[in-house]
Amino acid sequence: MQFDSRELADGAVLECDVCIVGAGPAGMSVALGLLAARARVVVLESGSDGPSPDIQALNEGVVVGGPYLGLRATRHRGVGGTVNLWNTDLCGITSAKFAPLDDWDLEPAGTAELPGWPLDYSVLRRYYDAAQDICGLGPFRYDGAGWASAGRSPWPLGEQGLLTTRIYQLGPAAQFLDVHRRTLRGAPDVRLQDHATCTGLVLGAGGRVTAAQVRVTSTGARVSVRSRVFVLASGAVENARILLLSAAAAGGELGTGSAWIGHGFMEHPRDSALTLKPRDGDVFARAGFYDFHEAAAGVRVCGRLALTREAARAGGLPNMSVTVLPHSRPSGAWRSMMRRLGIARRPPVGYGWWTATADAGAYDGFRLLMNLEQRPRRQNRVVLASARDPMGLPLAALHWRWSPEEQSELEQLRVRVAAALESAALGRVECDTSAVPDPNAHHHAGTTRMAETARWGVVDADCRVHGLENLYVAGASIFPTAGFANPTLTIVALATRLAECLRRRI
Repeated sequence: MQFDSRELADGAVLECDVCIVGAGPAGMSVALGLLAARARVVVLESGSDGPSPDIQALNEGVVVGGPYLGLRATRHRGVGGTVNLWNTDLCGITSAKFAPLDDWDLEPAGTAELPGWPLDYSVLRRYYDAAQDICGLGPFRYDGAGWASAGRSPWPLGEQGLLTTRIYQLGPAAQFLDVHRRTLRGAPDVRLQDHATCTGLVLGAGGRVTAAQVRVTSTGARVSVRSRVFVLASGAVENARILLLSAAAAGGELGTGSAWIGHGFMEHPRDSALTLKPRDGDVFARAGFYDFHEAAAGVRVCGRLALTREAARAGGLPNMSVTVLPHSRPSGAWRSMMRRLGIARRPPVGYGWWTATADAGAYDGFRLLMNLEQRPRRQNRVVLASARDPMGLPLAALHWRWSPEEQSELEQLRVRVAAALESAALGRVECDTSAVPDPNAHHHAGTTRMAETARWGVVDADCRVHGLENLYVAGASIFPTAGFANPTLTIVALATRLAECLRRRI
């Protein structure tokens, strides 16, 4: 059931078995996984169902270092979390792209200074099928060849060994904003408490959290939630901020991994330096696989270029994926002719640009948008700022920089991708060497990283905060590395696994 916290009196106390902070995909998935346990669950959500500038103002933050869109524009408070920011496609469906991590992303191939995942990929793989269902997707198949159909098949990439074709699946926002919201609203053991902003956790004796402190949005009332178990699921920035606020109130430490709270922030920078100029019209005619389309059994997919397993393991380069988008011809005779014919519509430059009868004359090539893995670096971090939010609490401050080492790796990837496509006889690849990557994918990760011991991170392989008996974290903040993939599918898979752990516990 859903309740408006503005109806609670100042000083009210809620009691439950599991308190979940955040009602985005992570928090929703944990709550859904607990329905069979008949546990009393309270889900705290800072926002509500509709837009509210006052609530979104709580997302303001400070950015130090490289150019970044900011912490307000890249986050959303409300039931569904950042799903509310997803785009609407040509079919009028608000959706997002989904892909799993690659198995080599979880190989512990970090350095002695910073290890990788303490989970084997086979463990995560067991929960991806459930995540596919929760996200409203098709079967767990992300190879390219398995989705080929008449008129839409991958480009022949030859035997060069660097690139292969894989896919994204597109999942509807309605799965979280409508389907799962209705389920949680109708669940008698779930109390979805909106307008409830968690401002910190109270640490008691014996390494246990005893309560979550809550401020009611707009009324300012102070409420507390007492629970046997607590789960932070409010995004990578806010998870870190709540832990930092709680640690400050507890005298500087919260668990044995406190030194890592906020550190290791990662994004998915996007590079648009490469343009493919096809060798002939056949390359364009065969490009439809890489545009959005409906495949077998109504599954909505789009193709992408990916590193092969061999290249990823042998090259020492970050993981990446290339989205193929059309590059419009410059203004000239073709545009003049279209205007004379009364066709003023600008040809699309995003998904939806290809059909079986598409006129290749609208385009002179393809923009190759490279989605990049950013390696975890301790200096990329979230800390508490001196400036304060409307509730009087320190804002989050993001320290983020794109390092010279990362730029060097990107330049190597550009050269190798260009050479691979040219060797496959697809055409000539041009590179704008002055281009800089755009960091604003809105894929925050890494600030409460998972590690085998508190020496390297904040949570253990079961998502429990090191040194605390009943505090867990869900979401991309626990990722020790983030690969290139949109994180929602992996967020949901790990949240489903966490719910299973909590069912056994309670």
